[in-house]
Amino acid sequence: MQHNVVKEKLKAGKAVAGPIISEIRNPGAVRLFAQGGFDFLFLDMEHAMYDWETIVGLVQVSLLADICPIVRPTDGTYGYVARALDSGSMGVIVPRIDTAEHAAQIVSYAKYPPVGRRGAGGDGRNGYMKISALEAAETSNAESLVVLQIESKEGVDNVDAIAATEGVDVLLIGPQDLSVSLGVHGDFSHPTFMEAAQEVVNACKKHGKASGMVEKEPAAFRRWHDLGMRFLVCDSDSNMLYASAVADVKALNEFAER
Repeated sequence: MQHNVVKEKLKAGKAVAGPIISEIRNPGAVRLFAQGGFDFLFLDMEHAMYDWETIVGLVQVSLLADICPIVRPTDGTYGYVARALDSGSMGVIVPRIDTAEHAAQIVSYAKYPPVGRRGAGGDGRNGYMKISALEAAETSNAESLVVLQIESKEGVDNVDAIAATEGVDVLLIGPQDLSVSLGVHGDFSHPTFMEAAQEVVNACKKHGKASGMVEKEPAAFRRWHDLGMRFLVCDSDSNMLYASAVADVKALNEFAER
């Protein structure tokens, strides 16, 4: 596995940013995001309609474009987590983590023995490097990023133990689901939501892990960054296309009768 710059930056306390990718299928779009300066792509299989062949193509062009591909599988079962990494992805984002036991299970699926129980198979797709099986396993264990999503009150209640789990790199708040679970649907400024976010940040700082948030507007990240979050899931491919279309049509409507 090639060197994971996102993981390196997070360990140094620096912020990293990347959009959710749920609509694009074209390799050229990946290159545009890379040239735009994003650190990673959040390739979503939970809510998007991607199949594995499409994911492999997006992951491979991401590696060539020098932007870190991270796949969110549908859920945290072994088959999904291991397959996401077998695509060549440099990490996984696993939704709906509520307990430390579940967190430890995900780490075991994402890491080769002796750290975990991920099965080794063939050359691997991350760089297609011809190296020994031992070196491949050790490199993957060191470079792969494990991002777990906190999306429920139960997850917040157990966040200290989840953050303490060996092998976890980032705790990422899923704001919509968490707000629903907390009874403040869609209100990410509500004191109850902000208190939960602070608990996640505090647990991550205590155990030397990074914390993160999902936001549509880049400027809205200032408060989360000031709170201590460094894994910034900024916008989405669909929202970028929509916002650009709205802005263009608005400009046209100022002088053109349509």
